[in-house]
Amino acid sequence: MKGLTLWAGVLLLVIAAIAAIAQPPPGAGGFQMTPEMQRRIEEFRKWREAHKYTLQLTSTLRALEQVDKDPKTKLTSAQAKKILSVLQPYRNKPKMTQDDAKNALKGIKAALNVNQLNAIARIEAERRNRRGGPGGMGMRPGGPGGQPGGAPGARPGGAPGSNFRMPDAAQMKDFNPFKPDTSTPFGQRAAEYWDNFFKGLQQRASGK
Repeated sequence: MKGLTLWAGVLLLVIAAIAAIAQPPPGAGGFQMTPEMQRRIEEFRKWREAHKYTLQLTSTLRALEQVDKDPKTKLTSAQAKKILSVLQPYRNKPKMTQDDAKNALKGIKAALNVNQLNAIARIEAERRNRRGGPGGMGMRPGGPGGQPGGAPGARPGGAPGSNFRMPDAAQMKDFNPFKPDTSTPFGQRAAEYWDNFFKGLQQRASGK
């Protein structure tokens, strides 16, 4: 699928930055989390659990990008049409509930064959291993789900600095990864990636 670029959403960038704060590299020293930052980190832990199906959906779509690159597991036009029909209703919704995300996951998996599903499972298992297990937070800088040019409030190429601003998890309840807040540069970048994703899916659906 030409131009199929997947993005987990701006919020995952924020979570990666929070993980960097919570687990600084050995010898980093000198940085102490404030009680407010500790509270926000706990809020985000709970937020991740409350939005696990949305995060599973974006993880599956990111894996689908790699699956589509292999001629053996490449999406057919018919499959692309089915996936597009599943995702299109959520394209412009301001919110995505966990029931929405679960239904989208079911629809996507129903459109795929056994080889494709197994390939996605392998990719996600490898990704978890690279992150250090199910609770791992590692992300590849600049790659799908990674940090494009540094996380919010962070120094380029380094750990978050003293100007790091913890976002409010309460404001991100039922977030829709396909419709990020474009009032920020990160939201604009995420929106651009999802635009490319849907364009690629539409091209494949039309037989290109």
